[in-house]
Amino acid sequence: MPEPAYRVLRSRRRTLAITVSAGSVLVRAPLGMPDAAIAAFVAEKRGWIERKLHEYADDRFIAVRRGERILDAGELRQVTYGAPRDGEDAEGFFFRSAQSVRRYFERTRGPVLVDALHALSRSIGVAAADVKLRDFKARWGSCDAKGVVSLNWRLTMLPLPLRDYVLVHELCHRRHLDHSPAFWAEVARFCPDYAHLRGELRAYSFLTLLYRKRSPEGR
Repeated sequence: MPEPAYRVLRSRRRTLAITVSAGSVLVRAPLGMPDAAIAAFVAEKRGWIERKLHEYADDRFIAVRRGERILDAGELRQVTYGAPRDGEDAEGFFFRSAQSVRRYFERTRGPVLVDALHALSRSIGVAAADVKLRDFKARWGSCDAKGVVSLNWRLTMLPLPLRDYVLVHELCHRRHLDHSPAFWAEVARFCPDYAHLRGELRAYSFLTLLYRKRSPEGR
């Protein structure tokens, strides 16, 4: 498992301190503290950090887990199940069941997701050979050796900066099909705040368990 992503804020202080808020990790460090010492401190506190991130996700998204709200481009909206048809209005969403969510979001939000990928591909200067929406259980996207980019349809539920980080990540695999330093340098060119966004993304990982048959969480 990778270490939690974190930001470092250096100042005229004597000790290291970690704060976790809004799903992100901030390390406050003395001006002359070596990066290796900061990384070791974060590794030592990893268990505590992950518990805090998990607590934050639970508090913020408990209504989503209960099936009372649904995320739409990062916005919490009301959702009702047991409706005679699937749709939405100014009040929120209404679905026949939780399994209807994927079909509806792929149809109504999927094209926007694909368009966003193509727009970013023009900025980055690479193109996907094909784009597919998938129902991944433990990942947000992938890019194979043939250049096919597969995206978890739940990306449509994420705040746009997090969604776009994932899209940039997968497009950069068109140049580096690994997670080497060269790959991360490429990601940083087009998403300088990627480490912070990567950390925030972990708070949304619970979504990959929802809206399935016999889903362990939600309805």
